[in-house]
Amino acid sequence: MTGTHNQQSLIYSGTYRFDVTQTINSAGHLELEAQPFLVGANFQVGSSGTFKGNSPEKYALEVLMYLQNLENTPGLNPQNRNFVSGTYNSDNQRYEGSFSIPVTFSLNPTTGVISYGANPYLL
Repeated sequence: MTGTHNQQSLIYSGTYRFDVTQTINSAGHLELEAQPFLVGANFQVGSSGTFKGNSPEKYALEVLMYLQNLENTPGLNPQNRNFVSGTYNSDNQRYEGSFSIPVTFSLNPTTGVISYGANPYLL
């Protein structure tokens, strides 16, 4: 994954590429799973959240695909914004794409604390 932040445009953008394994589960559903490549990440997934990936790579792919699904839901994305894109190539078993997420930035004039986060665009 790569990422850059443009302070003037308030956009965090980048690209990603994950090697994945493709399987078909017992119900006949296609499943893609990112293969871990980070060593010593000491990643621990939460216990009650939406995402269940037990490595940073699996978790990141879940989040990116989840956002893509939300962007394809007209009721949640009435402005039809497409900030996350991705494709799966079964020949090389890679899922790759790009993202360009709007962000917010503010500075507390009293404490000097910077607040930086994603700017919601989905309902």
